[in-house]
Amino acid sequence: MLQKFTLRRSTSAMAASALAFAGLAAAVAPSAGAGTVAPTVHCVLPMGQGEATGPQSVTVELDKTAVEPGGLIKGKVTLGESPAKSTVTMADIPTTPTIDLAMKGAATGTVTITGPEVPISVEQGKPVPIPPYEGTFTVPASAANGTVEFTVAKMVTYTKVIGQTFSTTCDIVSGGDAVVASVDVGGSTGEQPTVAAAEGVHLLGSQVAVTGTKWTPNAAVTASLCDADGSACSASAFTASTLAVDAQGNLSGTVTLAATGIADGAHLIKVGDGAKEATGALATKAKVTTERNATVDRASGPVGTVVTIHGTEWLPNRRVIITGVGSPSDPVLVTAGPDGTFVATWTVDSDQVTHIRLRQSGADVEPTLIPFTVTTGGQTETQGVSVTLAPGQLTMSQAGAGIDFGSATMNGTAQQLNAPLNQVTVVDARGGGLGWSLTGMMTDLVAANGVDKIPAGNIAWAPACAAAPGSLSPVATGTAGPLGSTAATLCSQAPDSTKATGGKFTADAQLTLTTPEFAAAGAYTGTLTLSLT
Repeated sequence: MLQKFTLRRSTSAMAASALAFAGLAAAVAPSAGAGTVAPTVHCVLPMGQGEATGPQSVTVELDKTAVEPGGLIKGKVTLGESPAKSTVTMADIPTTPTIDLAMKGAATGTVTITGPEVPISVEQGKPVPIPPYEGTFTVPASAANGTVEFTVAKMVTYTKVIGQTFSTTCDIVSGGDAVVASVDVGGSTGEQPTVAAAEGVHLLGSQVAVTGTKWTPNAAVTASLCDADGSACSASAFTASTLAVDAQGNLSGTVTLAATGIADGAHLIKVGDGAKEATGALATKAKVTTERNATVDRASGPVGTVVTIHGTEWLPNRRVIITGVGSPSDPVLVTAGPDGTFVATWTVDSDQVTHIRLRQSGADVEPTLIPFTVTTGGQTETQGVSVTLAPGQLTMSQAGAGIDFGSATMNGTAQQLNAPLNQVTVVDARGGGLGWSLTGMMTDLVAANGVDKIPAGNIAWAPACAAAPGSLSPVATGTAGPLGSTAATLCSQAPDSTKATGGKFTADAQLTLTTPEFAAAGAYTGTLTLSLT
């Protein structure tokens, strides 16, 4: 009998497939200020999906052959085939390619060319097709008169899968000293623009005030966050921006740091207006706290009393939910500021209220309870009632352990045999905002003699997943396709930073075995291993 368990690609595997290593477009002939090199690169796929090393052609075309110090240059990048291959087939993955160029000669340091976000479709086992892209960078204002030569330092691609951003880095192993483009620097651009972020260390998720001078009057500006050396610039590090330039060329406004994905320490904020660019220091730190403080202006009063609540040490820019224990009314919602503080009012609406309860979206901590006594003018007694819900576990069970495709009589043509997967039930009782992925891997089907085999890829499946009533979150169904030694996802639940996830979910699949046209007669068996992470 043919036995197997259902397999499906995990969220991590799908994210890893969205690699932005290299395009399949042929390198164009170099123009002035342009060239093509073929260094050896080492690419690391995200989420442990593998590594690859090999040559890759890189063509960089600059729109100028000469520029003044501090001048803006547009670069076009065309990448050859990458040594790394996609692990799955996916369509329309939002992808942002970048390349870091090291400078030598009349200037030193690193500049980054960042392309626009474009949808990319990938096919399992083939290189990721990154089309040619364009972006701008600024020659340092400190550059001397002479020639600046550019070499390829690093390529980083950012992909978005199921609400998460993943980066794939391709470092140069050898051939990195080859010049891919150059530009002559001379003259002066006059006054250079400035940009400065508010002093201090800024918490992730907070707003940062930004100022500057000597910009193009009334120009639209863009902002990105770079490493301290000016490399790895990413606009996605800011989730919002109000930056604007007035008629006198003064820059002002705020940028909002992403809540996750930014390393602690020194960075640079880079601002450009299409003609000029400038950078300034910006230090960041993730806010880590389990202590949320809240005080009230009164701890007792009759029904109708308005209580003012002051909060400190809450997660910045996250919603705080205020309810009364024993209150029948809807909650009061308020958002903590960039500094983690808030002020809110709550009205006592029932003589059954015993506590004011505060909790925060996406925070994996117990609610804050503030005792409150409702007075009625007579004698009353109150008893506080509370309950603690401890987090449970992520578990799975299956309805059976064997799958039988039956039998087929060989006739010189491939035949298809169908069988259902034994239903798998996943229970997520952790009570947080976590996600999970149910995956599997299939072995070859081996005859009793231990020699003859039917490849695992001859078995394909079409998953079907469902969430039971009362579940807190939906479930995503995996993509139909062949099975094999690479993990594929049957079902998955995405994490959610704004609310609790979890519930009860069922995973089914229709399995199809395509028999070889010719094979040794006999019984074949294999194993399908399901993994829940």
